[in-house]
Amino acid sequence: MRVTQSMVMNSYTDRLGKVFARMDKAGQKMIEQRKFLTASEDPAGAARAYQLRREFQRNNDYLTNVNSILDTMDSIDGNFATISNMAESTHLGLERARNGTWDVVDRRVFANELRTMARTAVQLLNSTFEAKFEFGGSSTRKPPFDLDETVNPPILKFRGIDVTTNDPAEMAQLKEWANEKIYIDMGFGLSVDTDNGGMPVIKDSTAFNISIPGLNLIGFGPDPADNLILNIYKIADELGKEPLDYDDTTHLWKKLDYQRENLLLQWTMQGADYQFLQTRRTVLERNSDNLNAKILDVEFIDMEVAIGNMKMADYVYRAALEMGARILTPSFIDFMR
Repeated sequence: MRVTQSMVMNSYTDRLGKVFARMDKAGQKMIEQRKFLTASEDPAGAARAYQLRREFQRNNDYLTNVNSILDTMDSIDGNFATISNMAESTHLGLERARNGTWDVVDRRVFANELRTMARTAVQLLNSTFEAKFEFGGSSTRKPPFDLDETVNPPILKFRGIDVTTNDPAEMAQLKEWANEKIYIDMGFGLSVDTDNGGMPVIKDSTAFNISIPGLNLIGFGPDPADNLILNIYKIADELGKEPLDYDDTTHLWKKLDYQRENLLLQWTMQGADYQFLQTRRTVLERNSDNLNAKILDVEFIDMEVAIGNMKMADYVYRAALEMGARILTPSFIDFMR
């Protein structure tokens, strides 16, 4: 078979182009520090990298959720403390008044303080964080509580319904709002079940409830004393009377005792949840570091290896040019250089 100069040149340029392409790819891998640039180079590695990156992103989503909840709970904790202290102060003041420690002037001064505290408590229950009302339950775009002091006794509404309503349907709605839950996924295997009516419900053990309805904190019921805010107003009215009726304040005192204990319990549970979330954040941060280390191991190459591969590819390319100088015309080789 006759081998012509044209055949030699075509074969040489084709192979030289492949050598140059390998050198270019080695250079790109060195710059990006990657073991492979396309999935076809390492299908198993690419599949593993995709799985790790998907898990890494999911873990970061969980971590973002936890950090967001912790930021909100930092704000809520201060409001919890203030409202709980108000209930404690009211309880202590009423006890002193009932024991005869204060005269009528002292009682009336304290009664005015109680009304101010009640208004402040409602304002705290309407607090916002990141443009969301913290104690509104699932309704976070409008103030959950509305206090009307133009009437006596005052009227307090939660999401438009009087907390002392006698309407069975409205009372049922208040109970539903007081127990509503908002779940957020934190990597516990979120799953859905069905209730007795066949409606889908999230399993409590697979997600975290972030709902804190203020109604559940201060209570509700047909008796105004069932609600902490209205009970404080009733106590203030009783303290202004002369003489103070011990029997009339007994009912209010018992209700207040339960309410302050309930607030303390809710606050304690909030603190326990906060500690749990901090522990969960630590776990997720550790998972993120571990996943990132695995991604680096699967996808990225050591710089020493990458530079060595690049140098070898460059050496092969230059050797090909030197070999071409012996079989092709100098003008072509000069052009390729």
